[in-house]
Amino acid sequence: MSAVYSFIIVEDVALQREHLIDLLHSRLDLRLLRAFDNAEDAYLYLSDSATLVPDLIFLDIEMPEASGFNFLEAIQKLPSSPRVIITTAFAEYAVKGYDYDLSGYLLKPIEEEQLNKAIQKALRSLEQKDDSKPVTKQEAHLLIKSKSKWVKLAHEEILYLEGANVDVRIVTTGGTYVTRNRIKNLQQKLPRDHFMRIHDSFVVNLNHIRSYASNYTYLELRSAPEEGLKKLPVGPKYRDQFKESLSPE
Repeated sequence: MSAVYSFIIVEDVALQREHLIDLLHSRLDLRLLRAFDNAEDAYLYLSDSATLVPDLIFLDIEMPEASGFNFLEAIQKLPSSPRVIITTAFAEYAVKGYDYDLSGYLLKPIEEEQLNKAIQKALRSLEQKDDSKPVTKQEAHLLIKSKSKWVKLAHEEILYLEGANVDVRIVTTGGTYVTRNRIKNLQQKLPRDHFMRIHDSFVVNLNHIRSYASNYTYLELRSAPEEGLKKLPVGPKYRDQFKESLSPE
């Protein structure tokens, strides 16, 4: 199955925003997260730790409140910076765009052929990033926002994640953190060979499992220092995958 990449649109003119959405609607490899009519709201969305960071941004350069270039400067300071395709009615902005790491620019009115070429270039860049960038010790961490601070958690220190509505409790060898997010979003940022969903509410680090029931209905794993061993349920729909993960190759 081909990868599906997420995107947002930042465009202040409603007709042009809807036109771009219509052009992108038929693409099975792209999924729209949000469309914004101003750069400020888009930046607040991206800087919120509960947000699923998009892979791609379609950005109008000329907007009344703040220019697209100011927005580009701001998002480069975020922990994760998406690929960007700028949209503009002025060809001269394409030259200025070379100062930034852009995936391309679209000259308005946007035509489908022009759009598809820019998207293919952006997707090639994203695929190369996914395939050729190995996880190193330096990169093996999860960055979260907890109590108004950014916290870097090493993967090996994470014991399990517990989701509850829009909050996720992350238990580590050094303590417990709560972040505004969805457990599914955080699981996507963790290596699949070490972290597994065992229940609608729990993702565990397989390296920290100490024991499990013979019928695979629950497991025990190391928990926060003050808690000792922690027993967690294994949901019925997750048991076969959990059992398979414990079998020797």
